[in-house]
Amino acid sequence: MRKIKLLVMLFSALFLVVGCTQKNAVDPPVDNNTNQDADEEEKVEDQTADEEEEKENVEVSMINYFLPDGSTAHYEGDGNEFAELNIRVTHLDGKYVVIDEDNGGATMRKIYQVENDKIETLSEDVIDYDEPLPSQEAISNLTAKEIYLQKPFEVGTTFNEWTIVETDATVDTPYQNFEQVLVIEMKENDFTNRKYFAEGYGEIKREAVMITEDEEDFIVTSTLESVDK
Repeated sequence: MRKIKLLVMLFSALFLVVGCTQKNAVDPPVDNNTNQDADEEEKVEDQTADEEEEKENVEVSMINYFLPDGSTAHYEGDGNEFAELNIRVTHLDGKYVVIDEDNGGATMRKIYQVENDKIETLSEDVIDYDEPLPSQEAISNLTAKEIYLQKPFEVGTTFNEWTIVETDATVDTPYQNFEQVLVIEMKENDFTNRKYFAEGYGEIKREAVMITEDEEDFIVTSTLESVDK
């Protein structure tokens, strides 16, 4: 009988120990770092994607394809005595740009109207040296003669007789090396004309190529050499 009681007491003690052990057992900590790291990584990826999309959607203003207001610039000429140029840039009301271009023989005043997706040429006239600027009212009464530059900036885009042939060209000038240069081209009979545009500067180079019967073509260029902004 004692043995039975002793055995019962032993089992009771065993169950008591097991019960206490189960109550005192601590669940292993849940490792949330993995989930947190994954969430943070996903947030960073989403933010980067949003920034890239926002950057792509930012439209470059057409006014950026001219030098800033009050700038002057000198272009090195090659192939013709009138290829060397000095220009002065004036902005009016954020919508019009006037460029006085002196080639050593005459001064040409070019007036442009800037729209959201294009730049239009309003007039190109020879003027006297230091002739005062026309009033904004006079300029606003001008009508567009042709398109000077137009979006979309994609290869194959055409306007007037010009075609965009490159959008990411690299052009070396005496002033500096330019990348992501926009190149437009016009072909007519034996002539090919090209204009090279860089954001923040406008035209950085002009090139006229005449095909001849000789081995070498006749090329005239005006290339940006100095800028005073």
